[in-house]
Amino acid sequence: MIGVVRALLSGLGRRAVFYGTIILAATVALWIAVCQGRQAATARFAVRRADARVRSMQTSKDIRHDVQNTDRADLERRAHRWMRD
Repeated sequence: MIGVVRALLSGLGRRAVFYGTIILAATVALWIAVCQGRQAATARFAVRRADARVRSMQTSKDIRHDVQNTDRADLERRAHRWMRD
């Protein structure tokens, strides 16, 4: 009788270790996927932020160029129209 109980418990222990190992492996795989997703999102955000910065610098350069090449009368007319609106 003790031999049968011992055989059942040892088999149960092996199954528990097996299922525990599978659950641990799945948890580790999920954790790795989440970490890689975060890193990819951070990199994607950094690229988008850099692109936005480049666009704003280009726009600023274009506006500065337009203002420097426009005559004084046109600038005053634009300023008056802008203040009026």
